Formats: sequence, structure tokens, C-alpha cells
Amino acid sequence: MKPWTFSRKVSASIALTALAVAAVVSGFVYITFKHWTDSQETRVLDAKLKQFELRVGEVEFLPSLLQPGLGRGSGAAAFLKPDFSMFAPELEKGQVLQMLDASGRVLAEAGEGEPEPGSDVYQAEKEISLPVYGLVRLQLTDSGQSRSATAEKEVGRLLLLGLLLAAGMAVIAGGLVSRSALKPIRSMIGEVRSIGTNSLSRRVQVPAAQDELQQLGETFNGFLHKLEVSFDQQRRFIADASHELKTPLAIIEGHTHMIQRWGKESPEVLDESLAFMMDETRRMKALISQLLLLAEAEAEAFVPEDEEAVCSLKTTLSELLPQTVHVNPGVELDYDSGSSGQEVLVRIPGSACYQVLRNIIENALKYTPEGGTVVIRHSRLEDGRVVLTAADTGIGIRAEQLPHIFERFYRTEHSRSRSQGGSGLGLAIARAIMERYSGSIAIDSTPGQGTTVTLTFAGA
Repeated sequence: MKPWTFSRKVSASIALTALAVAAVVSGFVYITFKHWTDSQETRVLDAKLKQFELRVGEVEFLPSLLQPGLGRGSGAAAFLKPDFSMFAPELEKGQVLQMLDASGRVLAEAGEGEPEPGSDVYQAEKEISLPVYGLVRLQLTDSGQSRSATAEKEVGRLLLLGLLLAAGMAVIAGGLVSRSALKPIRSMIGEVRSIGTNSLSRRVQVPAAQDELQQLGETFNGFLHKLEVSFDQQRRFIADASHELKTPLAIIEGHTHMIQRWGKESPEVLDESLAFMMDETRRMKALISQLLLLAEAEAEAFVPEDEEAVCSLKTTLSELLPQTVHVNPGVELDYDSGSSGQEVLVRIPGSACYQVLRNIIENALKYTPEGGTVVIRHSRLEDGRVVLTAADTGIGIRAEQLPHIFERFYRTEHSRSRSQGGSGLGLAIARAIMERYSGSIAIDSTPGQGTTVTLTFAGA
């Protein structure tokens, strides 16, 4: 048994909907027609019975009422047998005219017809007073075999046949409509299946019509773009991380061989090799810690229960700045907290705020020559946000390098020396943390004149 695919479900939905509409319309037509025929049949019977009543009440009809015979009534009616045979030609098939006494006994009748199972029976009655018989009841019954009743049944059959034809046409139409409507989706499926990890630059052809399929195509193309960027970043990250870890591991391996060959006989070689190995081990440890921090910063924002998502810039800077003096003692650090004693609160956890400010300020100090200056200022905007700037008079960054400075492991040409101790992750971590807590970071730089880093925090 074939599975119920989406196209089959669409076809079935269209067919069932069309069938339901046809059934409702047919039912409405049949019920309306039946109600009209019922009312017409009742009116016709009433009019015909009225004519019979007038004729029965006329003097000319008395001989037919007073014919001797074994009657069905009581009293004088038991010896009289009324004759209604003259009315028979005027009755349609299935119609019966009867005269009943007060007890419901049939005194006379004309016509014949037995009601069919499930058929409707129409009836009209009139009470009249006749000589000898007293008060009697004339009753005209249609057993459902008259022309109007037959027409009603025929209409019902035609509507049922039309409903069956509509069902078949609905199934065919549903299949055609679903096939036509889903053709662009099938085309997209084929294109998507042909896209692999080595062809993420390809894009799905977007329909020209301004509809949901175009939105689907554009959404998927946007997803492909993000996936391509993510794959490129992952490949570059793996390559850069492998390169960064390969160098200290090679140094450690080299000094291990030196220890094996000469370390046992030369304490100087042993001490020197152990010192180098310790330095490279610390470098790898710091690199791994920064990688973990970056992964945590890029994860979904989460604030531990014991840490408030509010930080005071003044307090954080007062704790951080004394610790950064040793980075480059020859650079003047200028920070004016302002004359106001009010705290400058921002919506970011204290530890995250400290990490961002440390990365920015240490970078400014590292790449500013001796005698230079790093100026730190902060202010609150009208919309409640807080802006902090760190401007240095350092070596600066060229314009073509600015778009890449937030990439992992990226180092500008002036800062590739390992003597600075950088891993190329500081700015990437700072941007990830700022974006995680609804902030932003921007850098403006002129080579030879300096760099200005602007941090925009959400106000608390």
C-alpha cells in the first residue's frame, strides 16, 4: 500500500471538499424541491376534494348516496350503499376518495392504490352533513404514486446520479489541481536534493509569482546562505585551530626529544626545555579556555540564578583598570568616571561585562606604542542605552582588514607576532557576548593614528 504523501492528501482534501459542496447543494435542492412539491400536492388535493365536496352535497348526487344495498354504517346507512364510482375517472393513479362516518367506518370509496414502502402519503379531509348519514368526513389520499410524487422521486434519483458524477469529477479535479499546484514544490525538492556540502553556493530557483512558494524559496535560500557561511566558518575555524595548536605541540615535542637526548646529563638543557614546555602548555590552556568561552558566548543567553544580569560600568572599570597597567606600562590610561556619583548600570552580567572590557582595553594597550594614550569614556543616550568608547593612539588597522577583525583567529599584519600573546579570539568573544545581551560593538580605525572601539550596552 502506497503511503499517503502530501500530494495525495491535497488531492483527497480537494475531492472531499468538492464532494461535500456538491452534497450540500444537492441536498438543498432536493429538500427545497420536496417542500415545494409537498405544498403543491397538498394544495392540489385540497382543491380537488373541495370539488368532490360540492358535488356530493348537490341534490343531483342524492340517488348515488341513497342506493339500496348492504352498507357499512349503522342505522339507515346499514341498508344503503353510496356509489362513488363516477369519481374514479377523475382520480389519478394512487389516489383514493373515501367517505367515513363519525366512527371512522368507510361508507364509500373510489380509486385504488397502496402506499409504497418509504413513500410519502398526502391527505386532505373535509367534513360535510348529508341526509340520512348525518355528519361524515370526505378524505382524499395520495399514496405516493401520483405524477408529482413520481416527479419528486425522479428528481431525487437525478440528484443522486449527479452527486456520484460530481464525486468522480472531484477526484479527477483534485488530482489535476494538486499536481499542478505542487509542481513547483517538486521542482524545489529536486534542486534541494542535488545540493550537497560541496555545493552550498547553489540556490533554489524562486518562482516569479508573489506567493507563499516564493517566500518558501527565499527562506530556503536564506537558510542555505547561513549554512554556507557556517560551513565556511567551521572549516576556517578547524584549520586555524589546528594551526594554532600544532605549533605549541611541535615545540613541546622538540623539547621532549632534547630532554631525552641531553636532559639527563645537562641540567641547563633540562631547565630550559621544561620552561619552554610550561610556556607552550599555558598558551594552549589559554587558547582552549578562550575557545570554550567563545562557544559559551555564542550559545543561547542564560543567566545563572546566582548572577544578576545587571552590571555597573564604573565598578567594573575600577576593578579592571589597575590590573591592566602591567600590559604596557609606557601607555597612559585616561579614564574619567564623571563628576556624578551615580552608577552607570547596563543590562549584562558582571562577569560577561568584565570579559568584554578586558579584551577591548588590553588590545588597546598592546597595540599602542610607548608614550601613547588610551582614553575611556561612557555616556547614556536618550533611549536609555549606554555607550562606552575606548580610543587609543596606536598603530591602527587598515580599511581592508576591518571587515575581518571579528573573525576567529584573525590577526592583522602588525599583530601577527606571538610575542604579543594574542590568539585572535578576543574580538570574536567580545562581539559574541555583546550580541548575546542585546548590545553591539563597532570599530573605527586609521593606520598610524589609532583605533576607537564603541560598545553599546542595553540600559538597565
